Amino acid sequence: YEVVILPALQNFPSGDVVADTTRINALLEKHIRQAPEQYLWVHRRFKTCPPGESSFYSN
Repeated sequence: YEVVILPALQNFPSGDVVADTTRINALLEKHIRQAPEQYLWVHRRFKTCPPGESSFYSN
């Protein structure tokens, strides 16, 4: 196993929830793209949907 510890984010949280969420999602995406086989793809993060919306998952 290899553990990579990155430096702390600067100016985080910034107080702007949308900007902070966008930033974290971009960082996660960057690291998942580096080794997608390591990501826990079977985890169903979004367990519920808003009324009238279809599921994110095929089954």
